[in-house]
Amino acid sequence: MLVGIYTNKSKDVGGIWSNKLHSLLNRYGIDYIDIFDGNFSAVNPMEHAPEKKPDLIVVLGGDGTILGLTTYAAENAVPVIGINAGKLGFLTEFETFEMESAVEMIKHGKLKADERILLQIEAGEKRYYALNDCVLQRLCSEENTGSLIVGLSVALDNTLVDKITGDGLIISTPTGSTAYSLSAGGPILAPGIESFCITPISAHSLHHRPIIYGTQSACVVTVEEGGLTGLFCDGKLICRLSAGDSVKVSRAARTINFLRKKDSNFYNRLLLKLNNGRE
Repeated sequence: MLVGIYTNKSKDVGGIWSNKLHSLLNRYGIDYIDIFDGNFSAVNPMEHAPEKKPDLIVVLGGDGTILGLTTYAAENAVPVIGINAGKLGFLTEFETFEMESAVEMIKHGKLKADERILLQIEAGEKRYYALNDCVLQRLCSEENTGSLIVGLSVALDNTLVDKITGDGLIISTPTGSTAYSLSAGGPILAPGIESFCITPISAHSLHHRPIIYGTQSACVVTVEEGGLTGLFCDGKLICRLSAGDSVKVSRAARTINFLRKKDSNFYNRLLLKLNNGRE
């Protein structure tokens, strides 16, 4: 077995956690390689992919670090284990004080797979993937001298379902439903549900509400009016859009697998994380 270690060095000051992980893997006789330092980009999440594909990747960081690994892990069918060296850590399974337990479970195969669906985002001729969400949102900058709101039309399977005027909208997966979408008033979707959610951001009308739809449908969002609009995938600005530009969002053929404790339960983790770690 070959384990890849993907570390966000800004969360691992002085290499405390990565050094401890190296020591534990050596003790348990598990081969490992260190891969890209976790200063990720959604556009190009791994500038230097490892020469030899690991059997699994241990991420030392928070949810943001894991998001930067999404494309590589999905394209190469490499499962991911998250050890939380960040803040909230919805996607991570272990805390740093549980590191030895995590390594022991890796060694003896005591982990279960948790498969998550991805978004496929097509903008022009380019294609991107997102684990959490795709966001179209007005940009505030000196170069954007146009309207401070944006008008977006939303179509599902070529049928217009809404026109939203406001700051923008979020299209989230069940995984992303506990992230930005939740903060914007969207619902929480259980991971196994084959659905996506469209959540308006600060809409200028009270009738706009989140829309949950099946993953078999394709969603096309068109910028109808307003100033510059940013397209974000998992929190990273991908490109700028103008009036008339469209983005197509659908279910990706690829998925990503997280490895979790066999007694891991989404609802227990949800309660714990939403209460900031308090039981």
